[in-house]
Amino acid sequence: MAGGAYRMHRVTLDTRLNCPLGRVTAAHDVTLTTPYWNLSPETGRCDLWVEASSPGRSQLEAGIRALRDADGVSYFELKRKRGSHATAHVVLEETVAIETVLAHGGAVIAPFRDRDGWERWHLGFADPHAAAATLDSLDRRYELTVVEQTPLDDSVAPDVFRHFHEAATLLDGCERLTETEARVLRTAVEHGYYETPRNESLASLGERCGVSDVAISKTLRRAERKLLGAAVSALAGLDTDRPNAGGGDER
Repeated sequence: MAGGAYRMHRVTLDTRLNCPLGRVTAAHDVTLTTPYWNLSPETGRCDLWVEASSPGRSQLEAGIRALRDADGVSYFELKRKRGSHATAHVVLEETVAIETVLAHGGAVIAPFRDRDGWERWHLGFADPHAAAATLDSLDRRYELTVVEQTPLDDSVAPDVFRHFHEAATLLDGCERLTETEARVLRTAVEHGYYETPRNESLASLGERCGVSDVAISKTLRRAERKLLGAAVSALAGLDTDRPNAGGGDER
């Protein structure tokens, strides 16, 4: 960029909007994540793909029904449902808040996430003045909390987006964990199983997690294999971007 280095300004905020997704998550135990959306400048309508997740199937069913029947939803189609997760195609009538962001030159740089009536946004701006103007405009109309404001330098900003696939690979590894595997692995880390020397034995870890001595080792190994497999795949992607990948001396 002429006249100086490019620095993106990233803003993370939580906002409470009078929109269908926010109302549904305020009333139901469901989390709605929007990985894809498209705003029509002609109609003002917003086309969304929504990922819904809940602690159980009954909560998911209630959340899906509420979203389907919510005021402001002009189109709803359930695309996939498995266990306590579902995907739906949704069209909202209007999205004034996002129009405000776009009008100030901002961009949405990560999926929206609605939980407990609050929607988390990750926004990007070319400069902090545009970010400040957007926040000021939103604050006059909506309830919001700024979680983080981060200037990203030339080296950091491209990395955030260039390694999206690697980040998704790691997340996929986490999502493949069963509830028991995730609980056992989290407990092992929190109570020092991986410390040197170990503060937790397999037997005490199994007792703490309510898993038998026979099953605890297998459960932990399955969890480790899933996460390590995802991590190795992600590292392979990172290695291809390194200048000296595959050769050179390490000092």
